[in-house]
Amino acid sequence: MSPSTTALRPAALALAAALLAPGYALAAPACTGASPDAKVLADKAWLTTAVYEGDDRSQNLVERYPGVVGISLWDACSNRYEYFDPATGRSRGAQGGAGWFFFTGDRQYQHTVSDNGTQLRRKMEVIHPAEFTYSRQVPKDMREGQPLVTVHVVHTPYTGAFQVQPSPGIGPK
Repeated sequence: MSPSTTALRPAALALAAALLAPGYALAAPACTGASPDAKVLADKAWLTTAVYEGDDRSQNLVERYPGVVGISLWDACSNRYEYFDPATGRSRGAQGGAGWFFFTGDRQYQHTVSDNGTQLRRKMEVIHPAEFTYSRQVPKDMREGQPLVTVHVVHTPYTGAFQVQPSPGIGPK
C-alpha cells in the first residue's frame, strides 16, 4: 500500500461512518428536481416561534393557535413532511401531521396534503435559511364556528433538545 493510500484510509473510514450513522442531520442526497423553497425547508428542522393575527404583529398569539404550532421536518427529494409536538418531540403523524407538499410554480403558495386527506394552502411570505413564514385562514382562536381570520405563522430553525427523527417513509432513504 502506498503512503498516499494509507493517508486516505482514515478519511474514508470517517466518511463511511457518517454515511452509516442514523439521524436526520445527515445530508440528504441532492435532489436536482427539487424546488429552491423545498431545499430551504429540507435543510433543517423548523419550530413555530410566533403566530400573529391579521396585520397586528405586536402580540405573539402562539398559545391561542396550538393547531399550527410544532416542529417540522421536510424532505425535498420525496416531497414528504412530518410534524412533531414541541412539548414532547413525538410525531403527530398518526393525527394527520404527515403527508405530501409542493410549491406552486410561481412560488407564492405551498400546498400540503396529509396522509389522512386534509388539504391546506398556505401563502408563502418569507422563506430563507433563517426563517420561513406563511399565512392562511383559520377559525379565530382555532374554535369551530368562529369567523375566519388570517394568521401569519413564523418558523425558525429548531435548536431544542429533542432529536426529532422522520418516521419510516418520510425522510431520506
